[in-house]
Amino acid sequence: MDTHGKIVLMIAKDVGLANMIRAILGIVQLELVHVSSGSEAVNILKEKTTGLIICDEELPGMTGGDMLEVVRGNENTRQIPFILLTTKDVPKVDDPSQQADRYIKKPFTARNVLDIVKEFIVYKTD
Repeated sequence: MDTHGKIVLMIAKDVGLANMIRAILGIVQLELVHVSSGSEAVNILKEKTTGLIICDEELPGMTGGDMLEVVRGNENTRQIPFILLTTKDVPKVDDPSQQADRYIKKPFTARNVLDIVKEFIVYKTD
């Protein structure tokens, strides 16, 4: 999927985690928009074209899985690739539509993140 030039939406209550992902994506000149809650994410998704969502498992008032359900349940957002950051093993889900496109287990390296993001976004490497 070629989503070059689109925004990566990061949903995480932890600003330090978001800044780490921003720095990693900055290496390949991708723009990151950070929000700290699911409700903020829903508002951003209404306003901006987003090429990828990276979501932490722990959010205020909901889980990353709940956010995935919101994204997949909306006709306008269900096609956006969704990466879930987790401390747990990849969950077994009976319904593939309720599974994230990829999971990144914490702790992770910059290379882990970039290798997975590259599956969904064409980015500059120079």
